[in-house]
Amino acid sequence: MSAPKSSLPNKPNAADRVRSADLPVAWIMMLGLIVAVGPLSIDMYLPALPSMADDFGVSTAFMANSVPAYFVGLVFGQLFYGPFSDRVGRVKPLYIGMTLYVIASIICATTDNEYVLFVGRTLQALGACVGAVVTRAAIRDRLTAKQTAKAFSIMILVMGLAPILAPSLGAVFLQFFSWHSIFWFLAAFGTLNLLLTKFFFFETLTEENRNVRPAREVLSQYWDLLKDPTFNYPAIGGGLLMGAMFVYISSASELIMDTYGMSATHFGWLFGMNAAGFVGLTQLNQWLTNRFRILSILRFGAMMQVISAGALFTLGIVFGTDAWLPLVLACIFFCIAGLGLTQPNASAIALAFQKRRAGMASALQGSLMFSVGIFGGLLLNLFPVNPVLKIGIAMFALMSLGTYLIWQIDRNLNLDNAE
Repeated sequence: MSAPKSSLPNKPNAADRVRSADLPVAWIMMLGLIVAVGPLSIDMYLPALPSMADDFGVSTAFMANSVPAYFVGLVFGQLFYGPFSDRVGRVKPLYIGMTLYVIASIICATTDNEYVLFVGRTLQALGACVGAVVTRAAIRDRLTAKQTAKAFSIMILVMGLAPILAPSLGAVFLQFFSWHSIFWFLAAFGTLNLLLTKFFFFETLTEENRNVRPAREVLSQYWDLLKDPTFNYPAIGGGLLMGAMFVYISSASELIMDTYGMSATHFGWLFGMNAAGFVGLTQLNQWLTNRFRILSILRFGAMMQVISAGALFTLGIVFGTDAWLPLVLACIFFCIAGLGLTQPNASAIALAFQKRRAGMASALQGSLMFSVGIFGGLLLNLFPVNPVLKIGIAMFALMSLGTYLIWQIDRNLNLDNAE
């Protein structure tokens, strides 16, 4: 493999867009900036939840419902953008989604009603999710399965800075401004994405590879995807593993700030530490994919996650909120860091054989992840137990099922034959 490109590529001709022997690193990193709007939108306002709850006159737990409200938009938005991008290309959906995102962020920044905020958060997600769908599909359009796994690792290096920095950045905003300023910042970041799309995002889906089947067949095409074992095991299994992270996001403020009494600043540091572990292992994943099979790395990461979740579950049963905080945080750290080995590889396997429906496959994979996040949020509310046990039950249940499905992937699957 030749040296990676170090600058943004010129718009290539159609023949160059489908495959490249080199990894277009700068282009992939630009995609990471576009998709970073998602984790920024989820994580940056988390330190503000207690102060937002005070302003609206509700509890922090009630205000935390704005997180699953965001996930609802992610689930349904991705299911729309996937087939739409397979039909019209990758560029137009980005313009539509990012414009909606900017408008929704302004609604959130200016509202004084908690229910309008929930609606605004859902609209934010309906716009933001286009980045995740289109970027994954665009990478699949250009690269092989092994290159795709590496590309996702590079992209996470960029977008992974968002959950590392976002809570701390949110805490800084709270020191000088009100929580409204966070949503004004997000509106500005959405505007930046529109500019990146305009000047640097070239079309990757050639005319001959577009899905021309009638729109009324979308549901049947999604059903065909769900029945495809080359897609369903890695997509659903990876979605369950990633969904456990959204359980943590939904409960992090209550667990760390309310239960253990951490300040917003310390919360940002702890949250960033977990995200740093995630990003660090995605970069290790690039090295590992040159030496081991993608499926082997995926299975190792899944085992790492489920063992850590089991330890957290045990701490919750035995000690509850008396559990030593560093030990609780260590279990959570390995649960989240393990995603660096599972998510790039699960995504690469799930998309490897989906040449003409990469957008749909990317959308369905993303929707599955956030559906699990919604389900996990409901799980948290089902158990009237201490916060440590509550998060332990939800994460261990999801990761156990996800690991089981990962181990059902055909170990003889030949990714080198993927078109």
